[in-house]
Amino acid sequence: MGFFFKNKKKNKEEEIVTPVVETTPEVPAKEGMILVREGIKLGLPTVSMEEAIVAAGELLRDLGYVDDDYIPAMIRRNEEASVYMGLGLAIPHGTEDAKRDVKRSGIIVMQYPDGVEFNGGTAQLVIGIAGVGDEHLEILGQITEAVTEEEILEELKKTTDVDYILNTFTN
Repeated sequence: MGFFFKNKKKNKEEEIVTPVVETTPEVPAKEGMILVREGIKLGLPTVSMEEAIVAAGELLRDLGYVDDDYIPAMIRRNEEASVYMGLGLAIPHGTEDAKRDVKRSGIIVMQYPDGVEFNGGTAQLVIGIAGVGDEHLEILGQITEAVTEEEILEELKKTTDVDYILNTFTN
């Protein structure tokens, strides 16, 4: 089980696997890295649905994945169709027209142990995503694959170990 994102090189058919690396908080995520330690926030207090979506967008922005205009597009996406996926998981992302605001593909993981009320249910995990082109579809599929086992998903909702999150999405 893992979260590997394959980037296609523009002039080559070969695929490369993008590993997870750490960055310092004041430096944007390194080019090509889609999940970094600073993109994981655990034990957050309960907030409103909109506050959780904005916080996810701000973290994507702060890590250099998106521009400011992506954040309101994440709210619009949730208004069009709930980003709540069920089983305590919400995956906010921008609208189709917000693709122009994506600098590079990336994800962030925000854990709310007591949950955030979304349209359709309560999410303990909010995984914000930004995908260049159609890469968001592959990212969504890989997130789903990584959390298919109920015991892993339940641990993700309550862990205090950032490395557990990193390992879940990278091994």
